[in-house]
This record gives sequence, structure tokens and C-alpha cells, in this order.
Amino acid sequence: MDAVLLSDIKYNCNISDAQFWGYFSVCGLLMRYRDLYRSERGLKPWSEIDRIDIMSWIADKEAKWPDLEQRGFRDLVINGKSYGPFDVVKINQALSEHQLVYGAGYGMYMKPTFFLAELRSLRTISGLSVYTSGEELVRDLFTAPGMLQETTIFLRREPLVMLLLYKFSELNTRRITALEDAFAQYGFKQRQLLDDTFEQRIEAMAERYADILLLHEVAEYHEEAAEWKDILVRSEDRKVELYLRAIKDLMADTSDHGPYKKIVDTRDRGALSLTVALMEGFRRTLFPGIRDAYQEFMLREDWAIIENARCAGYERFRSLRDRIVALYGTSEGKDEFNRMIKEMFAA
Repeated sequence: MDAVLLSDIKYNCNISDAQFWGYFSVCGLLMRYRDLYRSERGLKPWSEIDRIDIMSWIADKEAKWPDLEQRGFRDLVINGKSYGPFDVVKINQALSEHQLVYGAGYGMYMKPTFFLAELRSLRTISGLSVYTSGEELVRDLFTAPGMLQETTIFLRREPLVMLLLYKFSELNTRRITALEDAFAQYGFKQRQLLDDTFEQRIEAMAERYADILLLHEVAEYHEEAAEWKDILVRSEDRKVELYLRAIKDLMADTSDHGPYKKIVDTRDRGALSLTVALMEGFRRTLFPGIRDAYQEFMLREDWAIIENARCAGYERFRSLRDRIVALYGTSEGKDEFNRMIKEMFAA
């Protein structure tokens, strides 16, 4: 692979990190540092990290930020032709012979995000191009296991494995939780050693759960409101943005095109438990019905309980989405819009 291309993508990653690092909490930033450090060093997600080395790495990175945060992104040159850094479709066409996948878009807090990775597969589903990536060569601090950009879906195996590892570290064997049940359903034993068997199981778990993430992204595409991107831009308040993203995520999850419908149809208890366990923040707050349904399901194993909660949830989240779109159309400016959304989630 062209070293100049790798350097230019990394340059854009560094600019984005320099401009947006302050949006993360201290704990969140440290976690992202560790993940990025492992990725840049080619370490396995569960590898031990030398404390002195990573502290030096962080210090060197942060020392460059004051200069980088004033700069703009570079175009990318492939086979002598220049592309804008967000021209994902054309860049991936140019990279096809190299078995690589390039991703770019906007993540949480509208942070520009970029990555280059080995391409594991490319397929077309519901008219969408679905790229599944393997080892990542370049990336920024922000990662998401699944990402929809226009008509392209990126499924990133490295971030998914890392997410599952963090969840594995949270297991509490003193009581059975959705997280405990999820790992048990995927074949993990209590006090599982981090050995070759563990690596095989976590990879297999990621392989299976990637299909659930794919359904979420497909459903996002089908349920997208034309105004939604502009709405996110208008939501300059971080809490407002998290609330809006949670509604969008929950609407996709509960859609007829989404993961809960597939989980019910296939009776996939492992995916159900993991999906419930991964709910955090506003997604957890806004959808207590699925947690109640899950508890009842664990007693009775009646899938109609989950399906009823899904349908009720979808109607509620679609109504909230439509109300937000209406507020966006009638509000006078960003301040009024953000105030009205805050009133919605405070009610």
C-alpha cells in the first residue's frame, strides 16, 4: 500500500482528533487512547500495554494538537488521481484492486472519522454496499462497529471485538444478567481464560453478532428522515445530540427491517441478551419496555413478549421522531430547537 496514502489518511485522523478530543469524558478518552495505541502497534485487543510507552505516545500525540487543530483535511491521491477525503464511493472503487476498504463520515458529536482497513468482504444488501473490514491500518480515536454513510454500510470487526472484550470484562458471576446470559449463549464459560480458545470464541461471537449490527444499519437506511442530518447539525448541545441519536437507533432496532424482528424470528436468545445488555444512556432510559419484556421472557421463554415490546417501542419512537422533525420545521433557530428538545427528554 502507498505509504503516502496511509500518511495522508493518518494526517486527517490526527486533525479530527485534535479538534474533537475535548468532547470525550476523561475516562472515555483514556479508553480510546488504549484502543488506538493497540491498533497502531498491531497488538491484540487483550494485549498488555507498557505504561511508560503509552504515556510517551499520548504526550507526543497531544503536543501536536495545538498546531493540527488549525488545519484542514488533505485530499487523498490514489494512482495519480485526487479525491476529497469524504468521497467514499470513488475512493473504494480506486482501492478495489488492493483488497482494502476506506471509510469516512461523521460520528458522535459530528466528529469527522476516517479509517483504512483490510477488506474481508463486499456484498450488496437491499441496494446498499456492505463492506466488512478486518485488520485496521489507520483510524482515528472514534470507532463504531457499524456505520451507515449514504448508501454504504461499514461493518468493522476490530471495534466490534474490542466492544465485546470490554463487555466481557464487566461480567459479574455473582448474579445472572443479560450480559452473563449473552456470553453463556455464545459458548463462554465462567472465568474463561484469555487463551487461544477465548480468541476463537470472541471472533466467532463477533462474526455472528455482526449480522445483527448489519440489520440495524439497514433499518436506519429504511427509516431515515430526509431532515435528520440537518437536525443533528442543529443540535449543538451534546445531550440533545445523544437523545436524538438514541431515538434514531431505537427506531431502527425496533423496525420491521431491524434486529429485534430478526432475533424474534430466529429465536436467537444470545443476540437478544447481548442487544439488551449493550443498551446504555438514553437508549436504555427511553426503552424500559424491552428490559421488562426481557425479564418476563427469561421466566417464560415466550417470544411473543419480545415481539409485543418491539412493536410498541417502534410506534413510540416513530412518533417521537415525527414530532422532532415537526419541531425542526417550526423552530426559529438552533437555540429554540435545542430548548424544545430538552423539554421533551425532561418530561
